[in-house]
Amino acid sequence: MWRTSGKSPRVGERASAFRRLRPVFVFSGQGSQWAGMGRALLERSTVFEMVLRACDVQVRRRLGWSLLDVVTAREAPLGDIEVSCPAIVSMEIALAALWRSWGVEPAAVVGHSIGEVAAAHVAGVLSLEDALHVICEQGRAMGRLRGRGAMAVVSQPWERMGEVTALSEGKLWPVIHASPEWTVLAGEPAALDGALEVLRERGVVARRVDSEVAAHCPQVNPLREDLRARLAGVRPRPERVPLVSTVTGRDLAGPRLDADYWVRNLSEPVLLREGLDTLITEGHDTFLEISPHPLVKHWVESCLDAAERPGRVLVSMRRGREPGQELLETLRLLSRPSLDAVPALRP
Repeated sequence: MWRTSGKSPRVGERASAFRRLRPVFVFSGQGSQWAGMGRALLERSTVFEMVLRACDVQVRRRLGWSLLDVVTAREAPLGDIEVSCPAIVSMEIALAALWRSWGVEPAAVVGHSIGEVAAAHVAGVLSLEDALHVICEQGRAMGRLRGRGAMAVVSQPWERMGEVTALSEGKLWPVIHASPEWTVLAGEPAALDGALEVLRERGVVARRVDSEVAAHCPQVNPLREDLRARLAGVRPRPERVPLVSTVTGRDLAGPRLDADYWVRNLSEPVLLREGLDTLITEGHDTFLEISPHPLVKHWVESCLDAAERPGRVLVSMRRGREPGQELLETLRLLSRPSLDAVPALRP
């Protein structure tokens, strides 16, 4: 399964070496995907491969296409919301399994947007079957809104977004409270472009997100009842790892993550800052982003800075960088004390 540098430790020795590795797992949402993101780890990690193949079975069953083909192809339709949603969540579930195989267990989990689906699975709230059911249905629902919406990241506090949306005649909404300085807007494309032009004239940093839909806003409301019916069979379980919700911004018991919750997860604003503030207040200071490419790292750091709390925010992968190198460098940063034997990926 793995090779190690030097002598392989026995099970008890490995557990002792890793016993202090307890970061918060932060699962990010849309925007972290990239072509070929799963290829190297599928070739080099048995754990990653096993979990991604299990996800592939669920995606094939529900959507009729190969997840493995999508995450390994040099050109893949990752701009399609129906494809990117299950691809991102599956990558995150497999990455979390890889970290746990190395003894890195989460002290708590939190998810940004669709990342909450992966977080709920890792916390033990959703079975793999239910997690893939939720994300496939969410992606299918959002596909019905293609072309009607757009999203943008804006360097202004959530509290000031009313000044921007007031000029849009009800066509724009703040949808992600990302950090003290950053907010994500969503709405009709023309209205969003007009708002961005005004913001840039004022010297505000603002950029469009690569998306043809506007999630977490009233555009999703017509889909709520159908999505709730499609998710009626989801059976959440008690959490085995503390889970902080970005729908409510606070700790949430696993059984509450039912069909209605996942409708809210897609249609209501993402309270990422509130969720991170809850974790920071509880004393957490080490965060590990679980995603194919860093998306929320800067936002987590911003929340730590605002709370005047020292901390570390580490990442799992980066677009265009050999994933084994990134993973092992992060593992060494997490390790206390230094590991006598560090896992290595298959050649």
